[in-house]
Amino acid sequence: MKKGNVLAGILAAVMLLSTACGSMQGTSGETVGTIENGGNSTETENVASSGENGSRDKLTIFVDESWWPYDTWEGAVPEEFSNRVGIDVEIIRAADDNQLPLMVSSGDMADIVCSSRYQFMADGEVSYALDELAEQYPDITWDPDPVFAFVNQAEDGHYYTIGCGFSPDSDYEAYDSILTEGPGFMVRSDIMEELGLSIDSLDDLDTVFAAVQEAYPDMITTDFNCIHKFGWLMNQMGLKNNGYVENNGKLEWYLRQDGLLDYYKKVNEWYRKGYIRTENFAYTSEDDTKEDCVAGQAFANFGYDNHADNFNTAIAANGDDFRFQLITESIGENCKVYNTGAGGRGLYITRSCKNTEAAFRFLSYAYSDEGMKLLMWGIEGEDYTLDEQGYPTFTYDFQGDNSVLQPRGLKYWGWLVHNAIVTGIAEATSTSQTAEARKNLTPYVYRNPVIGLIRFETDSDEAVIDSKIKDMVTNQEAAILTADSEAACEKAFYEMVDLAEQLGMSKLEEYANAKYPQLKAEYDKVVAEN
Repeated sequence: MKKGNVLAGILAAVMLLSTACGSMQGTSGETVGTIENGGNSTETENVASSGENGSRDKLTIFVDESWWPYDTWEGAVPEEFSNRVGIDVEIIRAADDNQLPLMVSSGDMADIVCSSRYQFMADGEVSYALDELAEQYPDITWDPDPVFAFVNQAEDGHYYTIGCGFSPDSDYEAYDSILTEGPGFMVRSDIMEELGLSIDSLDDLDTVFAAVQEAYPDMITTDFNCIHKFGWLMNQMGLKNNGYVENNGKLEWYLRQDGLLDYYKKVNEWYRKGYIRTENFAYTSEDDTKEDCVAGQAFANFGYDNHADNFNTAIAANGDDFRFQLITESIGENCKVYNTGAGGRGLYITRSCKNTEAAFRFLSYAYSDEGMKLLMWGIEGEDYTLDEQGYPTFTYDFQGDNSVLQPRGLKYWGWLVHNAIVTGIAEATSTSQTAEARKNLTPYVYRNPVIGLIRFETDSDEAVIDSKIKDMVTNQEAAILTADSEAACEKAFYEMVDLAEQLGMSKLEEYANAKYPQLKAEYDKVVAEN
């Protein structure tokens, strides 16, 4: 669907798509709900004709991510999923960040919404509570780990989704090798070799950038991704880029971190030396830096840890012989990776849903261990095989670009629902650059999901303060990073911190520290009992 027609498409879809009732038995799986008998062929045949007169149920899913790489539910993998649950799917991808609020305010929403805006969607007037749907549809067994139910619980005591990217400690203990993904940094391997360069410390970045600028003055010394920015550098410096940081048992807003000014000074220094271009700050799509890199116009790029493998696939397809080398070693003396989330985007069954039974059945299988692996990894025996320890080996490049993944609908639909394990073990046996970087980074991970449980209610004073600070930081960071001198950079940084204080940063800290001890005690109790 064209972006300009998306809103009209939403309203039309909601009015025109009537769905039939169906039923399916299920039993609990390793994570949430799963299909009885593991979704075998007999059960699949029964499900596929579950609608009235043998027709299949139909659902619309709105994906609240304008960058999402797929906009149609097609390919062998999503089609196999549909066959197993007996549900056809129409995807509506967001055109911008304003579309979901408009849908909610109008009361016309898709049947299911995928969004990371927990405070917006986890509301009984907007979505159905999953624990209540479990009571309404007892034939669809919905039996989440109590830790999942706890971390997704809203203020009203119900939970409306299972946020992706989180797994309880018990799941981590089941596997020896679980890798942590995150931002990355890559360089042109051919130029590194030509100039005799190496990167073994953060100081080496200055040496490398200077050498490349001198040898290739017309080349972009380094790009940075508009989404992930300089996250890799922050990890190497042991810094968090948002939210709360624990300091001696108390939570502080991340702008108070020791070393944050040093980070801004370093990036500003690179900017003033011409390694980073002013135009890069205007980039609004991840494709912008990818185009620079794949076209051979950039020497280095700060992005995500899978970008080197992903870009190299596109470069090879173009017939070019240069490649990008991911810096896979942790080279910062204070390296630390913060994993303080309790779940990201999730699936919500909206109050506009015309067939809640089918939608709940969809979520039951999607959140099951089998369903997550199907959507993330593909079809077992065709796209991957499992070894004796349960780790997958893929028949395709798991980090390949869309030319590899999209024809079969691989991987990205798994991002709707995946837990930390499904993504964490995906490349545990791989020799890719991405896997190597994740293996090396994992020992530096600091996990504390309780911090992620401190959420601000929609339109609350805290939510307003948080929003204002985020907007202010976005605007002020540009002034800090593009300052014309180190002194100006430092001045702009302290102005940012002062503005955050004026906007209520201390109030956010007071709010968090009033909740944190109780939340931690409750979380620890739930974990201990399960």
